[in-house]
Amino acid sequence: MLSTFETNSPLHIATAGVLFVSMGVASVLGRRWKDTPRELHFRRVWAWSTIVWQIASVAFWAWPTHFNIAESLPLHLCDIAAWIAPLALLTQKRWLRAVLYFWAIGLSTQAFFTPVLAEGPAHPRFWFFWIGHTQIVGSAIYDVVALGFRPRAKDFVYGVLANAAFFAIVMPVNLIWGVNYGFVGNVTPIHPTLIDKLGPWPLRIVWIFLLVHTIMLALWLVWPLGETIRRRRAGGRADSSLN
Repeated sequence: MLSTFETNSPLHIATAGVLFVSMGVASVLGRRWKDTPRELHFRRVWAWSTIVWQIASVAFWAWPTHFNIAESLPLHLCDIAAWIAPLALLTQKRWLRAVLYFWAIGLSTQAFFTPVLAEGPAHPRFWFFWIGHTQIVGSAIYDVVALGFRPRAKDFVYGVLANAAFFAIVMPVNLIWGVNYGFVGNVTPIHPTLIDKLGPWPLRIVWIFLLVHTIMLALWLVWPLGETIRRRRAGGRADSSLN
């Protein structure tokens, strides 16, 4: 039981549940401590622990007995997002926060529902996978809930440009070595994912592109639309009070 992992198993549900609750608690605490030294200290500890963990992850996959050209290079979107996350929290640079928001909440969350993982808690890969993705998604949720990040139209553009840069980096690697970084290579994932529903390669890349940017667009639009609805409701209540 501890050596293997299966999607939708009790272990999967329990692990994802505990981690989502942990991310929620951390974000609520951060919001409560906002604009205080405690929040800044908490954020710095989270960010630097993420950096240390990612260094350990890169070292683990680069170790000769673990290295596999198909999965050991730090070129998956989540591998890059794992470095963007602490930098966004530490520097608060707008473009880093924007890319983190779209990549983490829009894309990396899929790992919690369709994890590409076969090893259980007895294997280090289990912990690198789950803690790494928690650091990514948790950082984005924290930035929204605790630090008040709200995406703008310009942030959506940042996300699109980041996607283009990512594609330009991983696609040559995929074609040269026959691998599947970013899930845009001519390889079908071993474990079930949403990619399985998008048809054969290379047409699959078009559907991935459209799906990714539709999700990102929705993640941006939800904020201005929500604000519009809020203002209309507030205006309606004001009109009612005058009558």
